[in-house]
Amino acid sequence: MKKSFFIFLLCNLFFLTAQTDTKIIETTQIQNQENSKLIEIKKENLPTIESLLPSRSNLVFKEYQSIIESNSKALRAGREPEIIFFLYKNTEKFTFQALAARCCITQETLATLNQIDNGQQDIKNKELILPAVNGIFIPSSEEKTLNSLETLLQENYLKTGNQILTKNNFYYNINGRNYIFLQDKRFSSIERAYFLDSALQLPLDKNAFWVSSEFGKRKNPFSQKEKNHNGIDLAAPEGTPVYAIKDGAVYVCVPNDNEFGNYVILSHDTGKTTSVYAHLQSYTVEQYQTVKKGEIIGYVGQTGMATGPHLHFEIRQGGKPENPRQKLKLDEK
Repeated sequence: MKKSFFIFLLCNLFFLTAQTDTKIIETTQIQNQENSKLIEIKKENLPTIESLLPSRSNLVFKEYQSIIESNSKALRAGREPEIIFFLYKNTEKFTFQALAARCCITQETLATLNQIDNGQQDIKNKELILPAVNGIFIPSSEEKTLNSLETLLQENYLKTGNQILTKNNFYYNINGRNYIFLQDKRFSSIERAYFLDSALQLPLDKNAFWVSSEFGKRKNPFSQKEKNHNGIDLAAPEGTPVYAIKDGAVYVCVPNDNEFGNYVILSHDTGKTTSVYAHLQSYTVEQYQTVKKGEIIGYVGQTGMATGPHLHFEIRQGGKPENPRQKLKLDEK
């Protein structure tokens, strides 16, 4: 009993130390708000939650839950909540929705603080900052957005003269990045629909194809030399419709390329992600045209260096090819 009480005291001492390390900086630069306070948060100073599974010995998580409950009561009573953040690495492999429910924190709070742009994003083994009060974190206007959700929020709140920014806001610098925190704010219906519907669509109808060649090193069917295959090949009948996997714009349309034949590259998330659709019989879009997720952009063919009708499909993040099977959540081979 004495040992448990001693651990509890140490745990609370750690919380107090972490809160003391939260630095408050006077600033007049953020959103032109004179005399506003910028609260600086550093990951290395935050108390760490090792597990989100309740147990008598999991004192840090119990304290986190207690603070969240206390903050909810404070907000209902019109009092200021306790400002504290925790750190958690998702080695327990919770889904995003399950983790938010476990923490009793809204999905928009966790998503906007941790650069999660859709509710289906895989967060296994991801290190997350867990706040103890609900709201929306929006990167301040001088910050570059890291995903399309951040771009949408900046457009909705920082570039429209929105009156919600004129009072009762909090300003944070979290690991060197400036945020405006709209306390107790929820996504609008449009923002929520965007967040929940941000998963990628398959480029072909689900039952219309099979994966004929995987991502990674393979023997080139023409040269017989081993070479990186930067996408996957989806074998399908010629003329099968090809769809945009996500909202975006047409970066380029190329006819009669020696290798890729007729192909289209789409740009998503203000250029951070691109998708490539090659060996098309034909395409139905033109350069700089905006496209919606699920819109037909062309038809399967066998133009260029192709041994049969198929779609060569790539996804690139920051110019680096990633395995489309994982991004599209295709069943494993």
